[in-house]
Amino acid sequence: MNPGADFGQRVGGIGRAQGRDIVLLVTTPMSSEPTQRQHHASKLASGLVGLEAVVVAGFAAFYGVELFLGQGSDPTVVVMSIVTMLIFVIGLSYVSAGLWKRHPRSQAPAMAFNGLMIPLGIASFQFALPSVAAAVVIGGIAVILSCFAMGQLD
Repeated sequence: MNPGADFGQRVGGIGRAQGRDIVLLVTTPMSSEPTQRQHHASKLASGLVGLEAVVVAGFAAFYGVELFLGQGSDPTVVVMSIVTMLIFVIGLSYVSAGLWKRHPRSQAPAMAFNGLMIPLGIASFQFALPSVAAAVVIGGIAVILSCFAMGQLD
């Protein structure tokens, strides 16, 4: 049994013991509490993803009204679009809740969805109001940067 082993786990430095050079390493525990900046970043990302869920739910409701009024060209396509949007609403809601709680598996889906929103927003400049297209691009970038600012979640 090495009597210096316990000593080496607590203290760091270079020294000599019993005629031999020894190197002692120190490990500092990582703080599990997020910094104020990381806390704010997670709340911002959660709020923005929650807003995206509400917007997609609004589009689903709009499609439902169009279906009810008979304005849709093909009812099957409209219904399947509504179902797809509602699936995204459920997923985005879970991601938003996960970001709020700083769950480790919430960052990747938020970043993936918003990574796809950026090219959609860029393409939207051709047919949508510039303010709407800019909001989509800026929102996507803001969520991605907020997820990075949250730091690594354990």
